[in-house]
Amino acid sequence: MKTVHTLAIAVALALAPSFAAHAAAPGNVAESVTLGAERRGEITSRSSLNHQDGSRSQLYRIDLREGQVASFRLEGALRGRLTAFHGGDLVAASNPGTTSASLVVRARRAGSYTIAVSGVDASAYGPYTLQATAIEAYDGETLRVGAAISDWTDARRQLPLQIDAAGFYTIDMLSDDFDPVLKLDGPGVALSNDDGGDGSNARISARLAPGTYTLTAEGYGSDRINGMYQIRVAARPLPEGGLREGGALDAGSTVTGLYEGAAHAYTFSLPARRVVRIDLRSDEIDPLLHLAGNGVDKSDDDGGDGLNARISMLLEPGDYTLRADAASAGAGLYTLAFAATEAPDNVGGGTLAAGRPAEATLLPGMTDRWTVDVRSAGEYAIAMHSDDIDSYLRLTREGREVAADDDGGGALNARIAQRLEAGTYVVEASSVDGDTGGRYRVSLERR
Repeated sequence: MKTVHTLAIAVALALAPSFAAHAAAPGNVAESVTLGAERRGEITSRSSLNHQDGSRSQLYRIDLREGQVASFRLEGALRGRLTAFHGGDLVAASNPGTTSASLVVRARRAGSYTIAVSGVDASAYGPYTLQATAIEAYDGETLRVGAAISDWTDARRQLPLQIDAAGFYTIDMLSDDFDPVLKLDGPGVALSNDDGGDGSNARISARLAPGTYTLTAEGYGSDRINGMYQIRVAARPLPEGGLREGGALDAGSTVTGLYEGAAHAYTFSLPARRVVRIDLRSDEIDPLLHLAGNGVDKSDDDGGDGLNARISMLLEPGDYTLRADAASAGAGLYTLAFAATEAPDNVGGGTLAAGRPAEATLLPGMTDRWTVDVRSAGEYAIAMHSDDIDSYLRLTREGREVAADDDGGGALNARIAQRLEAGTYVVEASSVDGDTGGRYRVSLERR
């Protein structure tokens, strides 16, 4: 998430009486300024004094129409700040953490507004240039495909969108001032996105039917939106080969899907023991994978690169279901790649009996599964020792975790000491660093 300027808001509210004192100070006559112009001045010891904090100021008056948006920037040697008033009420204040003070004012009512140029403290003096610029803001008209608008806001905005033809569309919301959040509501659609675009920008990719939609432009945290943003609406060609929404997968295949808030279910069958790698990648959503079938119940969020999901493991012959999902709200394209290769000898796990340690090789990114048949209840110890990897053990029964351990066996070795009831368990042996593989020894002993 992008850091928002909550400090500026807090400081402005806290110092509002101080700023007001500048405006009310005797002899502090406001000079006029117009949009598109700049005024040069200097804060000196003869400038109007604020008796509350000792700073000095100069006032400027500007006339704005209702809804008009204006930007003000301070340049020069003065360590200054800017504040805006209307009818004695504080309208906006510059961020105290920036070296060049600036602010944007949207006129909620027509009239005369006062801009105060002030030193940041009692020791701040020097020359400055005040620049006043008109901003062409969004006028509220209905957006259509191809629209690209700029706007400034300090509150949630709702914008009408008209789609004339069924198709695949991308809507982007971009801002350098706050972390954009974009929502889309309309015929059969209720979507939202935070970081699906570049950086912290928002993007919604969706198939839309003809009709009227509502775009909601806001920031991460409804009270934190303040600044300039852009919205772009564009038609988008479907990926080559079309889109998938689930179905049967063949080994070695890669498919493209469009996530729109609901998981897509894919299925595959393995005729023999196979090492399987499944990658779910996207630049528009945070991918989430879930694999189930034949005693396996495994999920992954960020096991791949960045926020991408990956499941790598050895699977027994049988039928499996794979869900392509997202870890957070959003909508966008994803690619799903499925690979299955023959399993080398001595990998993947097997049957583990008490008093009979097993030597095995862990492949990078894999989790070996050892089946344990406990015939009588008692205290047991499960150990994983390796000179190659940082061992990790997880013990489950009927898909539910019983215990897990990382370094309980000393050094980087894992050990689980646990009372076990009679029954069948699964010991999952893996590496804390999923990209590391190597030789290891696993054992089960009754204590």
